[in-house]
Amino acid sequence: MDRGSRRLGSTLRLLLFRSPEHWAVVSIRLGGVVRRASVSHHQAPESEPREWDVHTGDGVTRAVSPVPRETWAKVLAADPGATAFLLPQWLDCICSVRGWQDASRLYRTAEGRELVLPMVRRPAWFRALSLQSSFPPGWGTGGILASGGVRPDEVDMVLADLASDRALRTSVRPDFAAAPAWPGGAPGVVTVPRRVHVLDLDGGMDALWSQRWSGKSRRGLRSSERKAEQAGLVIESGHSPELVSAFYDLYLRWIDRRARERQLPSAVVRSRGKRAEPLAKFQAVAASLPGTCRIHVARLDGEPVAATISLLHGSICIYWRGVSDKRTAAPLRANQFLQLRSIKEACDAGCRYYEMGESGGVTSLEQFKANLGGGVRTLAEYRIERLPLTGLQDRLGRIRNAVDARLATRRS
Repeated sequence: MDRGSRRLGSTLRLLLFRSPEHWAVVSIRLGGVVRRASVSHHQAPESEPREWDVHTGDGVTRAVSPVPRETWAKVLAADPGATAFLLPQWLDCICSVRGWQDASRLYRTAEGRELVLPMVRRPAWFRALSLQSSFPPGWGTGGILASGGVRPDEVDMVLADLASDRALRTSVRPDFAAAPAWPGGAPGVVTVPRRVHVLDLDGGMDALWSQRWSGKSRRGLRSSERKAEQAGLVIESGHSPELVSAFYDLYLRWIDRRARERQLPSAVVRSRGKRAEPLAKFQAVAASLPGTCRIHVARLDGEPVAATISLLHGSICIYWRGVSDKRTAAPLRANQFLQLRSIKEACDAGCRYYEMGESGGVTSLEQFKANLGGGVRTLAEYRIERLPLTGLQDRLGRIRNAVDARLATRRS
């Protein structure tokens, strides 16, 4: 990358992520958000709990932020679709690693139901410049917790309340289990389509082997077991700092390989990768969620060759991260073997679903998940914006891709 291109990229990132106040002086026609509820706020210092009323056609809903932890735990236990991402400890990890603040909201409806929206806020000089998210990129799905699951009318009420807020942008990305209660679109709300692969675990391992895995999948998984045994592959499981370090070492090696494949400077790609996925992130999750975070590391002759991190809570096990040394892991089918280990662990724990996350449009990754029996589930992310940030981010992404392509061409 030449110096001018590098300076341009830095400036654009500064405007987008560090100084959103600069956008206020740009002449842009803004789209209004349709408000379906009136909100009366009782002001309090940002460090103290806030309370306000949300007035709807069904009565008055009382809102409180942040959510008292004992109430959060009660609502969490009553929602059958709750995942590890919706644990209060997960929100604490986001705040400790990335400097976000707890912006969770509790809603008490007129009929006595309690709803919890786990959410974090990026601090800003003025509230109108703050960013709110449930949850930020790289931190999984958020959404609304409610006894028996959230209802469509409750989703509308929460969206209306968020629309009345003064944040620069508020984004909510519910998980696949709650997606049916969320609208296909809403006036004034930017809807970003997303998709994940989910394996149905109903019936346990017996049902998977006999009903859901194709003959090709069964042969591949049995081959992974046989190759692992013949090669002397050793699996270590837990949440210890040593396993976190082994996982992260593989992640950095994966980044370096990606840089070579794309003919990009390793230092640049590694810097991006460490900024997107810092070591402190995985250390915090493993330390804060010891009974939920499951790390599996495959070693050959003592050397890590593949690793996965899954998050097990309630009826859903989430395949959160997976990395490997392709040169060694691929011939041994180590990735498939670790997946088989995680799926069996989820079945033994009584989980109903094994959620494999988004694939970012990578065909090979989607095929890998499909071969494990994962079916596609559609969902969406909902963004309420005071400025067209989604369009700006998309343009910046295209600029970065163009710069990467130019750099790769020059190096080749």
